[in-house]
Amino acid sequence: MESPAAPARHTSPHPSSRWLPAAAALLAPVALLIPGLAGATVLGADTGLRFDYTPAQLTETCKSALADARAAVAKIDQRAKGPVSIAEGLGAIEGAVAELSDRLTTPTQMNVLAVDRGVRDAASQCSDDYQAFLVELAADPAVYALAVAAKQMASDPEDEQLAAIYIENGKRAGAHLPDAQRARVKELLVRINSLQIEFQRAVAEDKTVIELTPAEVAPLPEALKAQLEEVAGTNRKSLRVSEATISPFMQQQSSREARLRFLTLYDRRGGVANTERMAKAVALRQRVAPMLGYKTWADYQLASKMAGTPKRALDLVDKVSATLLPKARAELAVLAQLKKADGDASPVEAWDYPYYEHELEVSRYAVDKEAVRAYFPVDKVVPAVMDIYSRLLGVRFDAIKEPKAWAPLIREYAIYDAASGAGLGWLYLDLYPREGKYGHFACGNFRVGHDLPGGGYQLPVATMMGNWPLPKSDTPSLLSHYEVETFFHEFGHAMHETLSHTHHASLYGAATRIDFVEAPSQMLENWMWQPAVLKKVSAHWQTGEPLPDELIQKMIAARHVADGVYWTRQTFFGVYDLQMHLATGKVDPTQLWLSLRPKLTLMHDPPGTYANAAFEHLMGAGYDGGYYGYLWSKVFAQDMFSEFEKAGLENPEVGLRYRREILLPGGSAEPDVLLRRFLGREVSYEPFYSDLGISSH
Repeated sequence: MESPAAPARHTSPHPSSRWLPAAAALLAPVALLIPGLAGATVLGADTGLRFDYTPAQLTETCKSALADARAAVAKIDQRAKGPVSIAEGLGAIEGAVAELSDRLTTPTQMNVLAVDRGVRDAASQCSDDYQAFLVELAADPAVYALAVAAKQMASDPEDEQLAAIYIENGKRAGAHLPDAQRARVKELLVRINSLQIEFQRAVAEDKTVIELTPAEVAPLPEALKAQLEEVAGTNRKSLRVSEATISPFMQQQSSREARLRFLTLYDRRGGVANTERMAKAVALRQRVAPMLGYKTWADYQLASKMAGTPKRALDLVDKVSATLLPKARAELAVLAQLKKADGDASPVEAWDYPYYEHELEVSRYAVDKEAVRAYFPVDKVVPAVMDIYSRLLGVRFDAIKEPKAWAPLIREYAIYDAASGAGLGWLYLDLYPREGKYGHFACGNFRVGHDLPGGGYQLPVATMMGNWPLPKSDTPSLLSHYEVETFFHEFGHAMHETLSHTHHASLYGAATRIDFVEAPSQMLENWMWQPAVLKKVSAHWQTGEPLPDELIQKMIAARHVADGVYWTRQTFFGVYDLQMHLATGKVDPTQLWLSLRPKLTLMHDPPGTYANAAFEHLMGAGYDGGYYGYLWSKVFAQDMFSEFEKAGLENPEVGLRYRREILLPGGSAEPDVLLRRFLGREVSYEPFYSDLGISSH
């Protein structure tokens, strides 16, 4: 067994060198832009990563890797007291960062992936220590000085961008401040990181269940009934309250009281302790921002994003909210009529909306979501989606027969460049729920691509996490159309994390501006609403027939029926986040949530709840002060999609251009530069407005 402190490195055998400028290679195949991708390679199951840590081994790995990184940085800092080249200075720092990332990205992610609780605990501590080191590194005045020097010396655009990012991170961490003030900033940022990790663990390990009577069980879909457990000594059954169960439960539970009970439990996940953690984090952020020269945390966060200022973000969010609020009101009025027909004339509330929205789709559009689910068995969807991405982006996915993974039911794929046969990296699909696992659907990386000091290239490893319904003895795992759309979206992130090619780990893949990072995947969601594509990804689990044309047309007709409610909810999240982080005085995150929700969505939360206690995006995913980015990036997503609409959704020339100009560079250039390269023009807001039915005038 390899030493836990020195994991094997899986690399491309090809030496790395600078790729051709995008403008000069506009029509060149992607393979030609990555030197070395000229001959076929074979990737096996072993990615060089380790997943079988005991808690003690993981702790030792973490301590050893961090000690080595600190020693490397100290040595570079000492050497850099005199003039040094970029390679000897900032390049060497980046090399130490890449080495640490290679060694610890997997151990830290085990905090929400590992089967064993002890491993999860050790991984949480490792994650805390790792984040503390990154804060420490960013605040290091010597590293900041090396970045400033590198920026002045850089002649290569990627080196210049790396230096700019280090300078930006240094300023954000206080590297330019006097020693005492810098130490205080570092201390506060480390405390914020610790709160974020505690918050995430509380949500991931939540075990809330709801008890149901036989009458409440009866209307539930079969996929949920299969998950029920007997409650000892009663005629009741229990169901886990989670991200995976809320939609099917709320859509099909005819008992309003049961829906209210479920949503109340759901909106208490994370507990009061998490509301306190959020309040503490907000207060600490308020203290940090002025110390770094910013009025508020929102100003601090947006200074490093595409939007630039809170005002630009709020202007967009407010415009969408004001325009779509009347549409949301009209949508709720239609649902109120359905509710009244059931003998209840009270307003439509949050615990009513999913049920009656589903009823509307069934009655007006004849779209039965459970009937649609029968056409999306997992074993059809996954290969079909991969086939679409293969043809669109010029890649190939080979399934590994015996995956080397961290839990059962995980799929592993090797990714190859279709033109050259060269191995590009790996992708893991961890698609089913288990105790302690991350509760949302998401994509991340176990390892990013980057140059290696002795030559060659470190190949990336991406992972996709989901919580799909488990297959039963007589029925395969069946997905809703929404789950298929989400999978297609997250697969777009996986491609960003495996088809990028940058020299520096800090610029790889989705390490781009956070209010742009969703745009590529949001663009790709559009594929899941195209009749020809829906035919390709569907096959009834019993008959093998694809979705009927009539049903597809009904689904498409119903697509925008809830746009008002959906986007006002998104704008609520964005406004809540920005207001919370624009404040300069004491903030009660729960009260702010409860006061804004009815104003911006026209619906209330259940009494006695605190849904913000499970709002992980604002407590560790980097979306604090930046949740508006989902809406912001939608602008760019729809404009990029317009290029595919003009040329054909599976046009390989546009697909390769997208791979080359958007995915390949990762964060090595600013998003607006990437967009101009791909579009051949400045960004237009018209496709975005058109998609949402908003007039731009």
